[in-house]
Amino acid sequence: MENKHEQLKQIGQKETTVNLIIKEIKSSIENGTYKAGMKLPNETDLATEMGVSRTSIREAMKVLSALSIVEIKRGDGTYICSKMDPSLFDSMVYSIIYASSTSEELQELRQILDEATVQLACKRATEEEIGNMQRNIDYMRILIKQGDGEKMRDCDMEFHMMMIESCKNAFFVRIMKGVYDILKYSISESVHTEKVDSLAADYHQEMLNCIKNKSYNEIHEAVKHSLEKQNLILIEIVESLFGYE
Repeated sequence: MENKHEQLKQIGQKETTVNLIIKEIKSSIENGTYKAGMKLPNETDLATEMGVSRTSIREAMKVLSALSIVEIKRGDGTYICSKMDPSLFDSMVYSIIYASSTSEELQELRQILDEATVQLACKRATEEEIGNMQRNIDYMRILIKQGDGEKMRDCDMEFHMMMIESCKNAFFVRIMKGVYDILKYSISESVHTEKVDSLAADYHQEMLNCIKNKSYNEIHEAVKHSLEKQNLILIEIVESLFGYE
């Protein structure tokens, strides 16, 4: 039995019909009209609702299926996927990062995503998660005194993963883990420099304080401080890998 839902918008003519159908379906997922596991109306009903042909609906569903957004079950119908194919999602993240035209754009991307992470963590991090992040920072201070670069690198990454997980948004977590996996070299290199070694825990504390106190107005500067040295290293890495000048 099909689920009741709000009708989808009719499609105009400014873009290709198939692209507009895809956008409308994705928008309906984002706004909660369709949820994971829900069955979509059949081709005829969707075509009538959106004012398009069944052929256009069929082509759009093929694309959405290839993106693991919907699952077409022969003889049954089309369903919103419960989970996106991780390998496909990771490759999409890598493509976005690789396609950035300059190292400055990669820095800007990292700033935007890290700010979004702290903002979400402000809203959703539990007291237990905040406590775990604080213990991570305290342990990092011990490692700084010991000068243990390898453990400091692991501790640094662990802090960011804790903060990302505290956002409790499956798609966002996947994106951020993909970004950190691709850019982890710049992160690991930064903790091996004497200047950042002495300040890394302070940078993390700044971000955690924003989360603890829900200090949204201070997030931009806190993230900016944490990325300053990593951005310098990132420029060198990107220029070396992709030949930017």
